[in-house]
Amino acid sequence: MSFEPKVNVLLVDDHPENLLALEAILESLDQNLVRATSGAEALRCLLNQDFAVILLDVQMPDMDGFETATLIRQRERSRHTPIIFLTAFSTSDNMVFKGYSIGAVDYLFKPINPEILKSKVAAFVDLFQKTLEVKRQAAQLAAMNKELRKREEMFRSLSACSPVGIFLTDTLGKCTYINPRYQAICEMTLEESLGDGWTRAIHPEDRGRVIADWYAVSAEGQEYTGEFRILTPTGIERWVHMSSSPMLSDKGEVIGYVGTIEDITERKQAQEEHINFIREQTARQ
Repeated sequence: MSFEPKVNVLLVDDHPENLLALEAILESLDQNLVRATSGAEALRCLLNQDFAVILLDVQMPDMDGFETATLIRQRERSRHTPIIFLTAFSTSDNMVFKGYSIGAVDYLFKPINPEILKSKVAAFVDLFQKTLEVKRQAAQLAAMNKELRKREEMFRSLSACSPVGIFLTDTLGKCTYINPRYQAICEMTLEESLGDGWTRAIHPEDRGRVIADWYAVSAEGQEYTGEFRILTPTGIERWVHMSSSPMLSDKGEVIGYVGTIEDITERKQAQEEHINFIREQTARQ
Protein backbone atom coordinates (compact mmCIF):
# COMPACT_ATOMS: atom_id res chain seq x y z
CA MET A 1 0.00 0.00 0.00
CA SER A 2 1.44 3.39 -1.04
CA PHE A 3 1.04 6.66 0.82
CA GLU A 4 1.29 10.15 -0.59
CA PRO A 5 3.98 12.23 1.13
CA LYS A 6 2.75 15.11 3.28
CA VAL A 7 3.14 18.55 1.75
CA ASN A 8 3.39 22.01 3.28
CA VAL A 9 0.51 24.49 3.50
CA LEU A 10 1.41 28.03 4.62
CA LEU A 11 -1.07 29.90 6.82
CA VAL A 12 -0.39 33.66 7.11
CA ASP A 13 -2.39 35.82 9.53
CA ASP A 14 -1.35 38.30 12.21
CA HIS A 15 -4.08 37.03 14.59
CA PRO A 16 -3.17 33.72 16.35
CA GLU A 17 -6.86 32.90 16.85
CA ASN A 18 -7.42 33.03 13.07
CA LEU A 19 -4.48 30.68 12.54
CA LEU A 20 -5.92 28.33 15.12
CA ALA A 21 -9.27 28.35 13.30
CA LEU A 22 -7.58 27.60 9.96
CA GLU A 23 -5.66 24.70 11.49
CA ALA A 24 -8.89 23.27 12.92
CA ILE A 25 -10.53 23.36 9.49
CA LEU A 26 -7.56 21.83 7.64
CA GLU A 27 -6.42 19.35 10.28
CA SER A 28 -8.32 16.46 8.65
CA LEU A 29 -6.29 16.86 5.44
CA ASP A 30 -3.29 15.52 7.42
CA GLN A 31 -0.71 17.82 5.83
CA ASN A 32 2.07 19.98 7.31
CA LEU A 33 0.41 23.24 8.34
CA VAL A 34 3.02 25.97 8.74
CA ARG A 35 2.18 29.19 10.64
CA ALA A 36 3.37 32.71 9.87
CA THR A 37 2.12 35.78 11.80
CA SER A 38 3.43 38.39 9.36
CA GLY A 39 4.43 38.88 5.75
CA ALA A 40 8.09 38.96 6.73
CA GLU A 41 7.80 35.64 8.56
CA ALA A 42 5.98 34.13 5.58
CA LEU A 43 8.84 35.16 3.28
CA ARG A 44 11.34 33.53 5.64
CA CYS A 45 9.34 30.30 5.52
CA LEU A 46 9.45 30.39 1.71
CA LEU A 47 13.24 30.62 1.64
CA ASN A 48 13.83 26.93 2.35
CA GLN A 49 10.46 25.22 1.92
CA ASP A 50 8.05 24.55 -0.92
CA PHE A 51 4.32 24.92 -0.35
CA ALA A 52 1.30 23.45 -2.09
CA VAL A 53 -0.73 26.59 -1.37
CA ILE A 54 -0.53 29.78 0.69
CA LEU A 55 -3.52 31.12 2.64
CA LEU A 56 -2.74 34.82 2.98
CA ASP A 57 -4.64 37.37 5.07
CA VAL A 58 -5.05 40.66 3.22
CA GLN A 59 -5.28 42.97 6.26
CA MET A 60 -1.95 42.80 8.14
CA PRO A 61 0.15 45.57 9.75
CA ASP A 62 3.58 46.60 8.40
CA MET A 63 3.27 44.48 5.27
CA ASP A 64 -0.22 43.65 4.00
CA GLY A 65 -1.22 40.66 1.92
CA PHE A 66 -0.80 42.43 -1.41
CA GLU A 67 2.76 43.52 -0.61
CA THR A 68 3.59 40.06 0.67
CA ALA A 69 2.18 38.40 -2.45
CA THR A 70 4.17 40.77 -4.68
CA LEU A 71 7.43 39.79 -2.94
CA ILE A 72 6.48 36.10 -3.07
CA ARG A 73 6.06 36.35 -6.84
CA GLN A 74 9.45 38.02 -7.22
CA ARG A 75 11.24 34.92 -5.89
CA GLU A 76 11.93 32.13 -8.36
CA ARG A 77 11.20 29.35 -5.86
CA SER A 78 7.71 30.65 -4.99
CA ARG A 79 6.84 32.36 -8.25
CA HIS A 80 4.14 29.82 -9.13
CA THR A 81 2.94 28.84 -5.65
CA PRO A 82 -0.88 29.23 -5.49
CA ILE A 83 -2.08 32.04 -3.19
CA ILE A 84 -5.59 32.26 -1.73
CA PHE A 85 -6.37 35.65 -0.22
CA LEU A 86 -8.43 35.74 2.98
CA THR A 87 -10.18 38.94 3.98
CA ALA A 88 -12.78 40.03 6.52
CA PHE A 89 -13.90 42.94 4.36
CA SER A 90 -16.09 43.00 1.29
CA THR A 91 -13.59 44.53 -1.10
CA SER A 92 -14.35 46.43 -4.28
CA ASP A 93 -13.91 44.97 -7.74
CA ASN A 94 -10.69 46.96 -8.11
CA MET A 95 -9.23 45.41 -4.98
CA VAL A 96 -10.20 41.93 -6.13
CA PHE A 97 -8.65 42.62 -9.54
CA LYS A 98 -5.48 43.83 -7.83
CA GLY A 99 -5.27 40.55 -5.92
CA TYR A 100 -5.63 38.46 -9.07
CA SER A 101 -3.18 40.66 -10.97
CA ILE A 102 -0.39 39.96 -8.49
CA GLY A 103 -0.91 36.22 -8.53
CA ALA A 104 -3.89 35.24 -6.36
CA VAL A 105 -5.77 32.15 -7.53
CA ASP A 106 -8.81 32.83 -5.33
CA TYR A 107 -10.46 35.11 -2.77
CA LEU A 108 -12.28 33.85 0.33
CA PHE A 109 -14.24 36.17 2.60
CA LYS A 110 -14.48 35.74 6.35
CA PRO A 111 -16.29 34.11 8.05
CA ILE A 112 -14.88 31.32 5.93
CA ASN A 113 -16.99 28.32 4.95
CA PRO A 114 -14.94 25.38 6.31
CA GLU A 115 -15.96 22.91 3.58
CA ILE A 116 -15.20 25.33 0.74
CA LEU A 117 -11.79 26.16 2.21
CA LYS A 118 -10.97 22.53 2.81
CA SER A 119 -11.98 21.48 -0.71
CA LYS A 120 -9.92 24.25 -2.32
CA VAL A 121 -6.83 23.47 -0.26
CA ALA A 122 -7.29 19.71 -0.89
CA ALA A 123 -7.32 20.37 -4.64
CA PHE A 124 -4.03 22.27 -4.50
CA VAL A 125 -2.49 19.62 -2.24
CA ASP A 126 -3.50 16.91 -4.72
CA LEU A 127 -2.08 18.92 -7.63
CA PHE A 128 1.19 19.51 -5.75
CA GLN A 129 1.54 15.80 -4.93
CA LYS A 130 0.90 14.82 -8.54
CA THR A 131 3.47 17.38 -9.69
CA LEU A 132 6.01 15.94 -7.25
CA GLU A 133 5.29 12.45 -8.57
CA VAL A 134 5.75 13.59 -12.17
CA LYS A 135 9.08 15.21 -11.23
CA ARG A 136 10.14 12.06 -9.39
CA GLN A 137 9.28 9.89 -12.38
CA ALA A 138 11.07 12.30 -14.72
CA ALA A 139 14.18 12.19 -12.54
CA GLN A 140 13.98 8.40 -12.40
CA LEU A 141 13.60 8.21 -16.18
CA ALA A 142 16.53 10.57 -16.67
CA ALA A 143 18.66 8.40 -14.37
CA MET A 144 17.62 5.25 -16.26
CA ASN A 145 18.40 6.86 -19.60
CA LYS A 146 21.79 7.97 -18.31
CA GLU A 147 22.56 4.43 -17.13
CA LEU A 148 21.33 3.04 -20.46
CA ARG A 149 23.57 5.41 -22.42
CA LYS A 150 26.47 4.42 -20.17
CA ARG A 151 25.85 0.74 -20.86
CA GLU A 152 25.47 1.34 -24.58
CA GLU A 153 28.77 3.23 -24.65
CA MET A 154 30.44 0.39 -22.76
CA PHE A 155 28.96 -2.19 -25.14
CA ARG A 156 30.09 -0.29 -28.20
CA SER A 157 33.55 0.23 -26.71
CA LEU A 158 33.92 -3.49 -25.99
CA SER A 159 32.33 -4.37 -29.32
CA ALA A 160 34.80 -2.19 -31.21
CA CYS A 161 37.70 -4.13 -29.69
CA SER A 162 36.11 -7.58 -30.03
CA PRO A 163 38.07 -10.22 -32.02
CA VAL A 164 34.77 -11.65 -33.30
CA GLY A 165 32.06 -10.03 -35.34
CA ILE A 166 29.03 -8.85 -33.37
CA PHE A 167 25.62 -7.89 -34.72
CA LEU A 168 22.24 -6.79 -33.39
CA THR A 169 18.84 -7.19 -35.03
CA ASP A 170 15.27 -6.26 -34.17
CA THR A 171 12.55 -8.85 -33.64
CA LEU A 172 11.99 -9.09 -37.41
CA GLY A 173 15.62 -9.90 -38.11
CA LYS A 174 16.44 -6.47 -39.48
CA CYS A 175 20.06 -5.61 -38.69
CA THR A 176 20.55 -2.52 -36.52
CA TYR A 177 24.27 -2.75 -35.75
CA ILE A 178 27.49 -4.54 -36.73
CA ASN A 179 30.88 -4.01 -35.11
CA PRO A 180 34.17 -3.31 -36.93
CA ARG A 181 35.22 -6.98 -36.95
CA TYR A 182 31.96 -7.99 -38.64
CA GLN A 183 32.53 -5.26 -41.21
CA ALA A 184 36.05 -6.57 -41.86
CA ILE A 185 34.94 -10.20 -42.28
CA CYS A 186 32.11 -9.40 -44.70
CA GLU A 187 33.77 -6.31 -46.23
CA MET A 188 30.64 -4.23 -45.76
CA THR A 189 29.88 -1.01 -43.94
CA LEU A 190 27.33 -0.54 -41.17
CA GLU A 191 25.04 1.28 -43.60
CA GLU A 192 25.27 -1.58 -46.12
CA SER A 193 24.37 -4.14 -43.45
CA LEU A 194 21.30 -2.38 -42.03
CA GLY A 195 17.89 -3.93 -42.52
CA ASP A 196 18.15 -6.99 -44.78
CA GLY A 197 21.48 -5.80 -46.18
CA TRP A 198 23.45 -8.32 -44.11
CA THR A 199 21.89 -11.21 -46.04
CA ARG A 200 23.54 -10.05 -49.29
CA ALA A 201 26.93 -11.11 -47.91
CA ILE A 202 25.79 -14.75 -47.74
CA HIS A 203 27.00 -16.88 -50.64
CA PRO A 204 24.20 -17.22 -53.24
CA GLU A 205 24.34 -21.03 -52.97
CA ASP A 206 23.83 -20.90 -49.18
CA ARG A 207 21.62 -17.81 -48.86
CA GLY A 208 18.19 -19.42 -49.13
CA ARG A 209 18.97 -22.15 -46.60
CA VAL A 210 20.63 -19.83 -44.07
CA ILE A 211 17.88 -17.21 -44.16
CA ALA A 212 15.14 -19.84 -43.85
CA ASP A 213 16.88 -21.56 -40.94
CA TRP A 214 17.67 -18.31 -39.10
CA TYR A 215 14.18 -16.90 -39.40
CA ALA A 216 12.55 -20.21 -38.44
CA VAL A 217 14.59 -20.46 -35.24
CA SER A 218 14.33 -16.76 -34.40
CA ALA A 219 10.55 -16.76 -34.90
CA GLU A 220 10.38 -19.19 -31.98
CA GLY A 221 12.61 -16.97 -29.84
CA GLN A 222 15.35 -19.60 -29.82
CA GLU A 223 19.10 -19.61 -30.34
CA TYR A 224 20.62 -20.14 -33.77
CA THR A 225 23.95 -21.59 -34.78
CA GLY A 226 25.21 -22.44 -38.24
CA GLU A 227 28.15 -22.50 -40.65
CA PHE A 228 27.98 -21.16 -44.19
CA ARG A 229 29.92 -19.30 -46.83
CA ILE A 230 29.95 -15.58 -47.51
CA LEU A 231 31.04 -13.84 -50.67
CA THR A 232 32.65 -10.41 -50.29
CA PRO A 233 32.21 -7.58 -52.81
CA THR A 234 35.81 -8.24 -53.96
CA GLY A 235 34.94 -11.88 -54.76
CA ILE A 236 36.62 -13.49 -51.73
CA GLU A 237 34.84 -16.59 -50.43
CA ARG A 238 34.97 -17.18 -46.70
CA TRP A 239 33.49 -19.70 -44.30
CA VAL A 240 31.89 -18.27 -41.17
CA HIS A 241 30.32 -19.60 -38.01
CA MET A 242 27.29 -17.56 -36.90
CA SER A 243 25.29 -17.80 -33.68
CA SER A 244 22.56 -15.64 -32.21
CA SER A 245 20.47 -15.45 -29.05
CA PRO A 246 17.27 -13.57 -28.22
CA MET A 247 17.49 -10.45 -26.05
CA LEU A 248 14.74 -10.35 -23.44
CA SER A 249 13.02 -7.45 -21.70
CA ASP A 250 12.36 -7.34 -17.95
CA LYS A 251 9.01 -9.00 -18.72
CA GLY A 252 10.68 -11.84 -20.59
CA GLU A 253 9.59 -10.63 -24.03
CA VAL A 254 11.91 -10.90 -27.03
CA ILE A 255 13.06 -7.41 -28.02
CA GLY A 256 15.71 -8.37 -30.56
CA TYR A 257 18.69 -10.64 -31.17
CA VAL A 258 22.41 -10.42 -30.53
CA GLY A 259 24.84 -12.60 -32.39
CA THR A 260 28.42 -13.28 -33.34
CA ILE A 261 30.16 -14.23 -36.56
CA GLU A 262 33.64 -15.79 -36.81
CA ASP A 263 35.85 -16.37 -39.81
CA ILE A 264 36.52 -20.14 -39.85
CA THR A 265 37.97 -20.27 -43.38
CA GLU A 266 41.36 -21.54 -42.22
CA ARG A 267 39.74 -24.26 -40.13
CA LYS A 268 37.57 -25.35 -43.04
CA GLN A 269 40.58 -25.40 -45.36
CA ALA A 270 42.52 -27.46 -42.84
CA GLN A 271 39.62 -29.89 -42.54
CA GLU A 272 39.36 -30.15 -46.32
CA GLU A 273 43.10 -30.74 -46.64
CA HIS A 274 42.92 -33.41 -43.96
CA ILE A 275 40.03 -35.13 -45.71
CA ASN A 276 41.89 -35.03 -49.04
CA PHE A 277 45.01 -36.43 -47.35
CA ILE A 278 43.00 -39.33 -45.91
CA ARG A 279 41.48 -40.00 -49.31
CA GLU A 280 44.89 -40.02 -50.96
CA GLN A 281 46.27 -42.41 -48.37
CA THR A 282 43.30 -44.71 -48.75
CA ALA A 283 43.61 -44.67 -52.54
CA ARG A 284 47.30 -45.72 -52.34
CA GLN A 285 46.56 -48.73 -50.19
